[in-house]
Amino acid sequence: MSIRRSAGLLRRSLSSLLLAALVPSGVLAQAPEASAPPPSGSGESPAPGTLRTATLEEALSLAAKQSPDVVAARAQAAISAAGVRRAWTAWQPELTVGAQYVHSSAPAVFDLGMITQLVGGVFGIAPVNPGIVLDPVVITAANSRYATVQVSQPLFTPAGVFLIGPAKDGARAAELGALEAREQVLLGVSRTYLGLQGILQLMDAAREAESVALQRENESKAQLQVGMTVEAALLRAQSETAQARVQLAQLSGQYTQLLALLEALVGEPVQPVPLDAAGAPQWVIPPEDQTPWEDTYAVRAAALAVKANEGKVTYDRFSWLPSVVAQGRGLYNSNTGFTGKNTSYELSVSASLPLYDRGQRYAALREDEARLEQARAQYAASRAKARANWVAAQANLEAARAALLQAESQAQLAARVQQQVAAGYKAGVATSLEMSDADNRRFLAASSAAQARAALEVRRVELAAAAGRIAASLEPAGEPSSR
Repeated sequence: MSIRRSAGLLRRSLSSLLLAALVPSGVLAQAPEASAPPPSGSGESPAPGTLRTATLEEALSLAAKQSPDVVAARAQAAISAAGVRRAWTAWQPELTVGAQYVHSSAPAVFDLGMITQLVGGVFGIAPVNPGIVLDPVVITAANSRYATVQVSQPLFTPAGVFLIGPAKDGARAAELGALEAREQVLLGVSRTYLGLQGILQLMDAAREAESVALQRENESKAQLQVGMTVEAALLRAQSETAQARVQLAQLSGQYTQLLALLEALVGEPVQPVPLDAAGAPQWVIPPEDQTPWEDTYAVRAAALAVKANEGKVTYDRFSWLPSVVAQGRGLYNSNTGFTGKNTSYELSVSASLPLYDRGQRYAALREDEARLEQARAQYAASRAKARANWVAAQANLEAARAALLQAESQAQLAARVQQQVAAGYKAGVATSLEMSDADNRRFLAASSAAQARAALEVRRVELAAAAGRIAASLEPAGEPSSR
């Protein structure tokens, strides 16, 4: 196998790994060596500008708490939850207080004595008993003060009867939508994290290939000095060394690219531990006979959206019912007038029946019926997609297991072949070209095995995501589930 062909196979292997296990690209930089994870329960935060070495379970827990996407989804759910409180306002009282100060240039006074004198003067009649004449009554003084306290309490309203249930269903659907968004973020974190671990293994294989190429280069130099080989063998060895270093540089750039993406998903800089340093979380995957795809957050949210839209249609059909309101008013007037009192109150019960509102009720009914049909279609589509994701995740997991067994077998075989060819090369019965081919085969086999191991872990977490159980797998035993 030629060096160019070996490099092409390696590039295809890397592309397969990134397509199967990773997510879109970020910014390139140099990848550090994976360090040992911090002691459990240390409680120490990394210094600013440094990377926290975290296991996959720790990275998922951090993302579930502080990922910007998760925080935004929770805020959106909180906005929908406020709609429930708004729906309850249909039954809550309304209290208003008003005050007014009025200055008038023409005060109004009712003076009965002046009227009596005027009538008596016209007809020449003298008042017989002037003591019974009332004092002047001020209707509107030059400076008047008014105050009003009003309380309105709905006794019956169609909105209070029919819209509270749909508001609750909509708020719960938004909450489940936020949980689904969290699941998708955790799935992205898992893919990126496991992809980084796969790149670490590929880098180990590339470093081993570099060391073997350097060894072949030194051997070729020594043999060339004593005349046991030609310069072509040395040039081949030097080319393989350069190729291994190019692969290391490419893997280093891909590592940092995904490291930046992992930081964006988690909400703080973290780096993975090696794949064999810590086991993956124990994913909670229910059996297929329990139809786990029906219990995913997306399907449950779609079902509640249908229920909420059904409630809105019901309200539109009964919004013609009357609204009954009880009202009480307390009044203050600085002018006592004929009542002789500054304060008074009024109690009333009123009912209003909407006979025709320019067709707005019928337009709202048609609109909500269309939304209901849309919600039902989306619910059916969510169920179908959820089941398809579950079936595909199961099939991909079985395929990944078979691919890992085959890749590990090929890696072991390539290692034995390399040892045999190296022994023959030292004995003079194998050529440098055969030695180069064996080295390349071992490197490609080791790379394929690393790719298969990372892909298997990705398939496992995808199966947990298809059941909506990534976050549930992180909860301690006995702790109440958010489901």
